Amino acid sequence: MAKEYYELLGVSEDASQDEIKKAYRKKAKKYHPDSNKDTADEEKFKKINKAYDVLSDEDKRKKYDQFGKQGVEGHAGRGQRRAASNFQDLFEQIFGGGGFGSQRKRGGKNLKIHTTISLGEAYSGVEKTFEVERKAKCSECSGTGAENGNTSTCSECNGRGQVRKVQRTPLGRMETAAECPKCNGSGKVPEEKCSNCDGSGTEKKEETVTVKVPEGVRDGQRLRVRNKGNRSSTGETGDLYVYISVEEHESLERKDHDLFTTVTLGVGDVALGTSVEIDHPDSNIQVDVPKGTQPGQVLRLNGKGMPSRRGRNGDLYVKVDVEIPKDVSEDQREVLEGMRKKPKEDRSFFETVKDFI
Repeated sequence: MAKEYYELLGVSEDASQDEIKKAYRKKAKKYHPDSNKDTADEEKFKKINKAYDVLSDEDKRKKYDQFGKQGVEGHAGRGQRRAASNFQDLFEQIFGGGGFGSQRKRGGKNLKIHTTISLGEAYSGVEKTFEVERKAKCSECSGTGAENGNTSTCSECNGRGQVRKVQRTPLGRMETAAECPKCNGSGKVPEEKCSNCDGSGTEKKEETVTVKVPEGVRDGQRLRVRNKGNRSSTGETGDLYVYISVEEHESLERKDHDLFTTVTLGVGDVALGTSVEIDHPDSNIQVDVPKGTQPGQVLRLNGKGMPSRRGRNGDLYVKVDVEIPKDVSEDQREVLEGMRKKPKEDRSFFETVKDFI
């Protein structure tokens, strides 16, 4: 069993989520770069964060316990992204929204929207069009916020656009820079507020945005459209994030770039070999099932999975289930009895049972 992450947090391998969270709080405070200089250790702090990110999510933790670090490497799934969100919430509880005492960026706010696509659209890529309401530059004052364009230096922040404030955190007192509430971070105030935007320099507009969803996109993945978020009073514009949900397919299951499905065949099909049609996002494909295929056997079709950025598709895995008849005729019973008495090495009897099963 993997132990490194448990040792980093100082908990046992059967620790509860409460114990893991408490241990993380204690360790994070100790090694945070802004903590006591005698114990601050940025590299150790990063490792502790990684350990908590894994152990705080039950799916990740299970994979880690089974396979070690290899089991939790790679792209995050839906549950993993949820754990990352929980991790961020806890981090902000401990260190505050600013984090590390750094200056808060005064850019425009990001916007986010959600859209749902089919597995077929995720396979081939698709364009989606949205009507987005966003804050844009005021058309009347060109973003100055002033009726006649005349502004003066903000008396609250002396034109800096920021005010300093001290807040208490679990690590002690920390000084941060916050956006000036009087000028909204611009450093300037209008002598007379614009009648259209009331001095904010922005107005709400509805805009049509077309987003190209790339082939191979994952469920939960987000796409970034630059400068299509809200504009701030300082003139900076945030981004638009499009969150993708991929509908579940009726017969295919997706894991990373691979696809998985199960086909159920009769005894005669697997004994004598057959061909079966698989519903695929690209187009229906024929899969040859070799004679003598065993129940539970998995057939692998290279390159028939989902597209990836690495230039090759994943694979398609077809599991073969065998349907055993519950009721058989007398003729079929005789054939089956004959099969039971035949040695395994002798496969010539397949032709004799072709008309019965």
